Amino acid sequence: MKKRIISIALVFFLCLMCLAGCSSNSKEEYTVYYLNIDKSVLVPKEYEVKSSKVDDIIEEMLGVLSTDTESPKYFQPIPNDVKVKECKLNEGNLIIDFSGDYYSIKGTKEVLTRAAIAKTMLQIEGVNKVTFYVSNKPLLDDNNNVVPSMTNESFIDSYGEEASFLAKKELSLYYATEDGESLICEKKVVDVDERISIADVVLDNIRKKPGVENARVAVPEDTRVLYTAISDGVCYVTLDSTLLTEKSDVSNKAIIYSIVNSLCDSADVKSVVIKISNNNAKTQQNNLDISGTYVSDKSMVVEVVSAKEMV
Repeated sequence: MKKRIISIALVFFLCLMCLAGCSSNSKEEYTVYYLNIDKSVLVPKEYEVKSSKVDDIIEEMLGVLSTDTESPKYFQPIPNDVKVKECKLNEGNLIIDFSGDYYSIKGTKEVLTRAAIAKTMLQIEGVNKVTFYVSNKPLLDDNNNVVPSMTNESFIDSYGEEASFLAKKELSLYYATEDGESLICEKKVVDVDERISIADVVLDNIRKKPGVENARVAVPEDTRVLYTAISDGVCYVTLDSTLLTEKSDVSNKAIIYSIVNSLCDSADVKSVVIKISNNNAKTQQNNLDISGTYVSDKSMVVEVVSAKEMV
């Protein structure tokens, strides 16, 4: 009898150990929804929650939605100046009360901000709808009507399916010749994520090794693109200071028009405004002055290579 009791106790202990092990190792993944650079669509990113209780998960996710992504390609939906005053879950209804600064978010951006928050929070167990308040009062639209709560039925499209955002696009990308004095245009067909600004896609590609043997990148691969925006046919680009500090035997003009020609052709813009992040656009080595407004100039182009599909 004593041995049987010991055996039962041992089995019970082992079960507890297994359950404890499962509990400590189980981490749940959520999809956090951000805004793309143009604030025109949502960008889903996987996130592993650290909390386990529902109230703590809610607080953690709201914190993530309010935190700077440190990425030039997608942004937090809740701006820094908008604060979450209070949130409470009441019978499946998550009520989030924002500071009065929420009303500074206008138009499409506000709709997408609300969608990003709701789609993120509706994944949490027990959250069936999300209701928005501002300064202890229901959120109002531009006509002073109360904005209805959001549920999963509020969304008719699927932001989670990556493939639905991919489209093939032909890019005209300009690289330096081997001597660094002229340009070669390589036309490529690439898969473009339509949630990402086309300017970012172009700048991403001209910093990668070209497919043409006698061509080379004019813009160093480790140059960081800090900001891009397209407005009224003008593309605004801010780069970090790598161009000013990294040694290069590519001519200043080839560097500039690798960027400008690629953007004008592939992003369908008329001019490009370039800025350097440190506000000092000169380098001791090349005396490179890259800041300014430019239009396309094909006088340096010595070769055009036809489209080659890249997967």
